[in-house]
Amino acid sequence: MKKMKYFFGAVLFATAFISCAGSSEEEGNNHDSTEDTNDETSDDDIKFTGDCGKKSVADWDNFIGIKYKTNELDLEKIIGNFTGGEYTADSSAFIYYFKRVDRAPVTVWVNGKTGDVETIFMEILGYEEYFEGDVDAAVEEFNIQDCDSKWFGMTPQEVIDAMGKPAKDEMKEDKEGQGVRSISYDSEDYKISVNFKFYDSQGGICSSISLNWFY
Repeated sequence: MKKMKYFFGAVLFATAFISCAGSSEEEGNNHDSTEDTNDETSDDDIKFTGDCGKKSVADWDNFIGIKYKTNELDLEKIIGNFTGGEYTADSSAFIYYFKRVDRAPVTVWVNGKTGDVETIFMEILGYEEYFEGDVDAAVEEFNIQDCDSKWFGMTPQEVIDAMGKPAKDEMKEDKEGQGVRSISYDSEDYKISVNFKFYDSQGGICSSISLNWFY
């Protein structure tokens, strides 16, 4: 609990710092590595505005507007306010929850020391008749580009056609015993890993994407 208070104090300070464009320092901010660069970082630098088309795992250096090596202090500028958060059991990472859209949660893990984004997880929970509407709601709320939202709703073969042969392709079962197909890709330099899941209960289309970045 002490660490949570300490962390949120740092986040609140960073938010005030950015909005006021001030230069004062706050005791308890444990992300010193970013304090000298905030003033020079514009919204254009933070938000991904280029071609986000993805033809291989190497192209997954950005997702839903978040770029590789994005720092936690910039997350709210990119996808808006988080709705909660907590440290992992070993405090090696902090987990941000963005649950502003029913049935379309986004979760982001950041490194506990550097604050750099390590994992982005997004899923669509609606069943077939609600699925498309849930995707549209997430696109609007998080300002997601078409080249990222299009993966939700793809069949396994469509993902393979777009990405090539996966590193892993396996069938599992969810808690209810329903089939889940999991397709994973790893970059040659092992800095990027992306996983797609297809639940039989949702018609066997992609409803879950987990992106991991390694530094």
